[in-house]
Amino acid sequence: MMPGRHDPPAWSLARQVKQRVKPFYLRGQRLMARTFFSYSPDALEAAIRSLGIGAGDSVLVHSGFRPTSGFTAMPADVIESMLRVVGADGHLLMMSIPYRGSSRRYAESNPVFDVMRTPSAVGLLSEIFRRRGDVRRSLNPLHPIVVHGPLAAWLVADHEKSAHSCGKGTPFERFLNLDGKFLFFDAAYTSLTFMHYVEHMFRHRLPVNLYETDAVSIRVRDADGHELMVRQFVFSDAARDRRNFAPIEAQLRHDGFLRTARVGNARLLSVTARQVVDCAARLIDRGTGFYS
Repeated sequence: MMPGRHDPPAWSLARQVKQRVKPFYLRGQRLMARTFFSYSPDALEAAIRSLGIGAGDSVLVHSGFRPTSGFTAMPADVIESMLRVVGADGHLLMMSIPYRGSSRRYAESNPVFDVMRTPSAVGLLSEIFRRRGDVRRSLNPLHPIVVHGPLAAWLVADHEKSAHSCGKGTPFERFLNLDGKFLFFDAAYTSLTFMHYVEHMFRHRLPVNLYETDAVSIRVRDADGHELMVRQFVFSDAARDRRNFAPIEAQLRHDGFLRTARVGNARLLSVTARQVVDCAARLIDRGTGFYS
């Protein structure tokens, strides 16, 4: 029998079926995680400590929190677990980038970055962390960082004054000087924003210009409601097209520096900022680098 003139196309029917089935699929995934992969906040803390992270450390977290990870508490309790691991003398940091995609497209959209109100677009935990009353968020519109800890104000200070959002004098450099460590909670190594600081360090040895020639100006609103224009250099198209951080990840794994752990249905990774920088330097010295 031939389809009628007004029958929906096959792709439309397939999409409708997928939309109807998806809630049941996700419900089944969550049930399976709770049944076979459940883990408590205490178990998460133990897994983080097994990676060599402990009291007094400065830890920058990249998270892809999933409701199917098996965590038995609320997403905010993930943050509380991390804070207990680093303790009162430690620091917990997260990115709170207000866009997905390229910094150039964001800058060209004529945004107003409100340090107190603009939400994070890089994950649920990042946004929950941003909303806490005991954290500081840097005033840079392209790569703002949220920090908890005794040196939080110093870590985020004057980030808006650096024309290179991941360069010299930024929280990334200060984090490196604190012998910082990275923690990936169900997130890939490719999510590591610190790699842009590494690029900046070695920008004169890269095969392309890292930044566009002309800077852009972005309107920013500070914690007191005052507005200012912040001048920023965005990454070039050539850099975005040719950067390839996979060789650094592979070398870190080969050298045994990228530590891994599993808890429930979640995967954890950890590496130090110094190890990342040193690995990048070795690759550049060999002539291979991390650009295709």
